[in-house]
Amino acid sequence: MEYRFDARTGRKVSLLGFGAMRLKSTAGNVDKDLATDLLRYAIDNGVNYIDTAYLYGNGSGSNERAVGEIIESLACRDSVFLSTKMNRLVVHSREDMEDMFNNQLDNLRTSYIDYYFIHNVIGFSDITSLIDIGLIDFIEDKKSKGQIINVGFSFHGSFDDFRKILDLYDWDVTLLQYNYLDCNIQAGSEGIRLACDRNMSVVIMEPLKGGLLAGTMPGEVQALIDDSSCERSNVELALGWIYDTPGITCVLSGMNDMEMLRENISITSDHESNPLSDDELLLVDDVRDVLLRLNKISCTGCNYCMPCPSGVNIPDIFKLYNDKHLFSDNKIFGINQTLFSYAGNIMGFTGQAHDASLCVDCGLCTSKCPQQLDIPDLLRMVDKSYHASLIRPFIPVLKRIMKRVL
Repeated sequence: MEYRFDARTGRKVSLLGFGAMRLKSTAGNVDKDLATDLLRYAIDNGVNYIDTAYLYGNGSGSNERAVGEIIESLACRDSVFLSTKMNRLVVHSREDMEDMFNNQLDNLRTSYIDYYFIHNVIGFSDITSLIDIGLIDFIEDKKSKGQIINVGFSFHGSFDDFRKILDLYDWDVTLLQYNYLDCNIQAGSEGIRLACDRNMSVVIMEPLKGGLLAGTMPGEVQALIDDSSCERSNVELALGWIYDTPGITCVLSGMNDMEMLRENISITSDHESNPLSDDELLLVDDVRDVLLRLNKISCTGCNYCMPCPSGVNIPDIFKLYNDKHLFSDNKIFGINQTLFSYAGNIMGFTGQAHDASLCVDCGLCTSKCPQQLDIPDLLRMVDKSYHASLIRPFIPVLKRIMKRVL
């Protein structure tokens, strides 16, 4: 395992961190047997940074509780760094901060948090509003007692707001979305450099863009890869590109099966002696250009927007729409195959509501989206696209029927 040094404490942190958000679960309850196997293997192979949040799972600490129980059962608390986050959306007073933090200590079965983040900060006012109700006093109190070792914020806003937030407090760490598609959005590469200038650790989330950079690539992208001399997997290209970025302390990956975990550990362990070549970096540039053109909705499948009060499965709908454009050559009887999937979902074959027309524009999802997507507007776009496609093929048939009737 490759290690980096924490900017403030000098402790060795594994370059690959275990992101618990995507652990397999049912109704918010983590599959503990599988999660235990995964965490045991990760820790045995050098991963020492484990990330969770109060919001993950059912929104009230269930993911934290699962992680805490597993860490306790493995008797490894002193050999790992635990990271969790304050859900700022339900904090309205200094007392709320205290209650949530104490609840999180109980959930994680620990007396201290190694990395504590303000969760899903989108704008400057998200932090100043917390400062107005006692955030700095809360931080200083917990740090003086050794209950918080490093404090920071996870960020999804503009670089300008990121820069202004850094001036509000002497933060120890930040958690940023960063991958080769998202290097120039949100805080981006400039944000990483600025954080390093402030002697902060930088932890990365969404390194594979919700899996987009890991799996099967569109034909146009695959042709670029096939024509190159690159023999790396898509995951290795994506992770290697981030690992080669100066200033990165740890990269979180949501590893929810053993094959994925083993692959990521192998890639990370080999990286230091096998960084990306100049030709591979140029290949990534070319791949980025194509994917940015084809991928229409910048959804990472984080599920923060769920559950929808109207039962709309927002992430799955957006994935179908993106796949329609990413894999436009995948057709059945000359029709894009995602159309059949969407039609099946509308008719209830999956048991879930994948119908974008069910959106009532309540806006709850938009308020929670880290990507700041106008989800109701995008659902209307998807609805128009798919319903037009669903109806159009039947128009000639309807015309023939009408002629016979008349």
